[in-house]
Amino acid sequence: MIVLSVVIVLLVVAVPAVQRWKADEPPVPLRPSTAPDRVRSVSIDFGLVVDPGTSWPGVARRLDQVQATGVALNAGRVEFTAFDWPAHPEVAAESGTDHLAVAARQLRVGTDGQERQITLVVDAFIPEWIKSDPSVGGVGAAGQRGPYTASASQLHSGVVGDRLVEYVAALGERYDPSAIELTELFLSRYTFGAEDLVLYRQMTGATDWPRNTDGSIFEDDPTIGTWRSQVLAHLLGRMRSALDGVRDGRGSDIDLIMDVRVDWEDPAAGRPFSGQDYAILLGVVDKLQLWAYLGSPTGPERTVSDITDLTGTLQSAGLDMSRLIVSVGLWSGSESGEPPGRLAPRTLGEAAAAAEQHDIRAVSVTPYTLMTDDHWAALAEIWA
Repeated sequence: MIVLSVVIVLLVVAVPAVQRWKADEPPVPLRPSTAPDRVRSVSIDFGLVVDPGTSWPGVARRLDQVQATGVALNAGRVEFTAFDWPAHPEVAAESGTDHLAVAARQLRVGTDGQERQITLVVDAFIPEWIKSDPSVGGVGAAGQRGPYTASASQLHSGVVGDRLVEYVAALGERYDPSAIELTELFLSRYTFGAEDLVLYRQMTGATDWPRNTDGSIFEDDPTIGTWRSQVLAHLLGRMRSALDGVRDGRGSDIDLIMDVRVDWEDPAAGRPFSGQDYAILLGVVDKLQLWAYLGSPTGPERTVSDITDLTGTLQSAGLDMSRLIVSVGLWSGSESGEPPGRLAPRTLGEAAAAAEQHDIRAVSVTPYTLMTDDHWAALAEIWA
């Protein structure tokens, strides 16, 4: 009787644990059996994804309100993840909880029964890693260490690049999403460390950085921008290959998306200075997501017509518009303001409508946390 009692107690304890484990399993695949004709997506911030107080039924109602056919969930960084990554469990935002699975269960199907495309977003910044090991961070021309981005050599063939590839593959294997999107992946001022110079020499055949007449590095030399783009393309190519190998080869169905900045004056060129030459990147990724943000805390404000001109120019330049996503950002003015700066609801609606011109079939609105009731209403007028 004593033994039987112990067995019963163990079963009572174990069953809820098993149930919790099953409830935490992701509902794969996170993509519809048939892709929507037009992707209209909303991007959910990482802070909201990992907040245990987030009302996912409430988020689902908002997506239903605007008839969103897609949603992007920020999965975090390699140093801070939204689920228990078996290879690096120490970086989980909340051990024991798969926040991506929790969100996906609520958001993947609308009230109309239509399945949504779910994209998982990987933020390439590594500020905490750089704090603990400054050697992985990028170095400026004057020798200063960058606070957020890894060096070019690290992204190309270092431990940071390896970790990013590993993370993308882990997400593809675990969730089988519609797409994995890389954000904050760029190279600009901080690519001039000693190891970066070695890599630059190897990849270009040059003996040194381009120099000004006073001997300082000519940072705006076009060869540096092309080299930076090739460095990122190499990393993205490794990610594409890693995805192709997951889920017994079915990972090839997962799109790899790269967020890119926009040169409003010469859109088709992309932003080579940031390592984002569109032609080079499109050689390895499935799609580019353009940051067509109207508001900026540092640069000039853009108008809705600028979005129309942007996509028109890209179409005229011969780019495959089916491989472009236009991201409409709500940021405007100071991000640290109370309340934070944001586009007016009417402007958001107009921008979302303009983004679908010139054969663009995919539009994303970001971020969810800046949306108000009026913004949702304005977006519903366009999408619903």
